[in-house]
Amino acid sequence: MKIRLSPFAEKDLDESVEYFDKQKEGLGDEFVNEVVETFERIKENPTQFPKVHKDVRKAKTNSFSFNIFFTIQDAIAYILGVFHTSRNPKTMKTRYKSNK
Repeated sequence: MKIRLSPFAEKDLDESVEYFDKQKEGLGDEFVNEVVETFERIKENPTQFPKVHKDVRKAKTNSFSFNIFFTIQDAIAYILGVFHTSRNPKTMKTRYKSNK
């Protein structure tokens, strides 16, 4: 299983790293490491994560309050978003539609 980030997810990730780096030096790197660990869990067994909308699944990070939303297409986990849990998850529906 491969991981591919949508442009939306890349932007989410970049903005979150920038935010965490402003909070504390090195925190952005910790966040990236956590996201990469979650990507590895997705790669190992993507179907372990619950579906939250049609075929969109949600994986939670361990230490940071973030969810990673993704779909599975042709042995690729396509990451739609890297969202803080306080963000409106309905945004994923729009991203899901643009991904089809």
